[in-house]
Amino acid sequence: MGRPGGLRARAPIAAIVAGCVALVGVAIIGGAKPMPGLDLVQTGHWIYSSVLGSAFHIDGSGKQADAQVPVPGLDPGSRVAQGPTHGYVLPPSSVVEFGKSTLSVEKTTPSPANEWPVAVETKGGPYGVYRQAGVVIRLGDAAARIVVGGRLGDPVATADGRLWLHRIDDGLLCELAPGADVVSCPIAIPGRHKGSLALTAEGPVFVDSDDDTMRKVSSAGLGDPVRLGVDLPDTAVVAANDVEGKLAILDRPGAKLHLVGPAAAPVSVPLPPGDYVGLVSSGSVVALVDKGNRALTTYDGAGRKRDSRPIPGGVEHPPVRGQDSRVYVDGADGAHVLVVDPGGQVNDVAVTGDRKPAETPVPVTPPTPEKPADRPETGTTPPASPRTEPDGRPVTPKPQPKVPVPASPPGAPRSVSATPGDASASVKWGAAAANGAAVTGYRISWAGGEKTVGGRVLTTPITGLANGTSYTFTVSAINRAGTGPAASSSPVTPQARISVPGVPVGLHVRIKTGDTDAEVTWRAAPANGSPVTAYHVSWRRADGSGSGSHRVAGSARAHLIRDIGIEQPLTVTVVAENSAGRGATATFTKPRGDEPSDRSITISRGADTTAAGCSPPACAFIRIVMSGFTPGKMLTITCHTGEGVHGSETRQVGPDGKLSFDEFPQGTIGRTVWITAESVQSKKLVWK
Repeated sequence: MGRPGGLRARAPIAAIVAGCVALVGVAIIGGAKPMPGLDLVQTGHWIYSSVLGSAFHIDGSGKQADAQVPVPGLDPGSRVAQGPTHGYVLPPSSVVEFGKSTLSVEKTTPSPANEWPVAVETKGGPYGVYRQAGVVIRLGDAAARIVVGGRLGDPVATADGRLWLHRIDDGLLCELAPGADVVSCPIAIPGRHKGSLALTAEGPVFVDSDDDTMRKVSSAGLGDPVRLGVDLPDTAVVAANDVEGKLAILDRPGAKLHLVGPAAAPVSVPLPPGDYVGLVSSGSVVALVDKGNRALTTYDGAGRKRDSRPIPGGVEHPPVRGQDSRVYVDGADGAHVLVVDPGGQVNDVAVTGDRKPAETPVPVTPPTPEKPADRPETGTTPPASPRTEPDGRPVTPKPQPKVPVPASPPGAPRSVSATPGDASASVKWGAAAANGAAVTGYRISWAGGEKTVGGRVLTTPITGLANGTSYTFTVSAINRAGTGPAASSSPVTPQARISVPGVPVGLHVRIKTGDTDAEVTWRAAPANGSPVTAYHVSWRRADGSGSGSHRVAGSARAHLIRDIGIEQPLTVTVVAENSAGRGATATFTKPRGDEPSDRSITISRGADTTAAGCSPPACAFIRIVMSGFTPGKMLTITCHTGEGVHGSETRQVGPDGKLSFDEFPQGTIGRTVWITAESVQSKKLVWK
């Protein structure tokens, strides 16, 4: 069996099955003594390979697997927790203990529940937390089985080894002191709110997703609530440790990563579409796993992206935090572990080790005796007799096995090109040479961003670009040996799509009392990618007489038609023009007759009332005051809200052109209401 520095046969570690199994790492206080025969301290990350039947230690700083323990026959996906001198493989059915100095299994015991536990590495531990059964086991010399009771949320552990647990069903927070065999549950969460435990520099906190607050947690109880400044869903996932003093919170339905803290404004990072299965903070960066796109992305405490890599073979479980300020993500293909350094850089570590003799038998050939180097020759050596089979036929030499060529990073992608679009571009390339290991991804970068796609993808859209800005796209290939040289496209410049303008908005014709001039007004038409250069105004009477047209500047919003009269209805059209041509036409027909000037509608809250589904103090009429309308004319008055038309009433204008009344009961606080009559609209009123 291999030892550090002597792992011989290289083979991939098994894929790990799906399951929300997390490993919580807390830095150990004080230095650990080196173990006899193995220079490993309680750092790095242990994983289990069911293919090789072994547990492997991953050295995060050296970026290599440096120790292997044979543990055959366990479930794929079994987690490994480590204490100062021993490691523990935790499949659902048992606990397998091995020595870190002997690199051999020393004891196997049944597990307290048939479920995947959460492994917690901390002072006084490690622990296995069985969340559905509500049981915690302490591993090591002071082993104990501790019943907490009820379903548990994800635990957190402080630097002194104190374990905090959330009893979900009854809303209690429980404390397990180092060395204790029973838990204390002194804290009741107000209203049994939903939430999660997390650890900050000042100690543990409870993040309440019902009222979007956090509270400090201590043996004395909960602290005062502190607003987070973001709206959290019930399904919010909170990283167990803070990042640069901020809590990292994943909003999966909203596709956002929130970074919140009491000393700074919250930062919300939009995330691309994906299936995010977990996040972990190393203290300096956040590692976020996207199972849908098989990608690992890191962010710093300010929300800036630090690195992004494809996860070789995909991912079936959340990332874990090691005790060396690093984050580890195991590839589902079992051949790789991604190691996130404290600065956010992602490194791909190949997991290899010795195969069992039964799996790869190696024939042994006795060595040929050699003449001692200090013995002088005494004569000519007779020629060797040819070797023959028992039947006298000469022995045919067997072909020597080919020595495998080590994999190297891929070659450069071929024929990189880009096609510009509207605030976007489409990037294409030819496949890169694999160089001994399959290409697992391509990284595309440009000024202002980067994107990583799978190893079989040869074209991808890039969005969110600035129109009118030149971009060059660089593509590099990735395999398990590293990242190869890059190739670039020629510069391209995205441009907005240009089409004819839209319809001018709000076209209206007004003829003042006693006047024969018609005032035409409108609001700007949508430009659709090119500025409006002109508006074309046309008009005609109902009998076809008095027709005319006029071209006005693109900045104009009005035109006066002189001496058109009021004897007949008047139809006016306005169409906008840009570099692509003329757009659709807006049309307005002015009825025959005088129209009083200075018409207005004013609204306010009226008398309280009671109506169906509406009661005081919120319920009241709208007070409507109208003036400047045609005396004696029957008007249709319509009430509007943000949801649509609320109702209509027909009323007669008074002899003075005025009309006042209370109508249209309202009872929804915060609703916006307004009134229209003919072409006149009141100001909008927010109901209070």
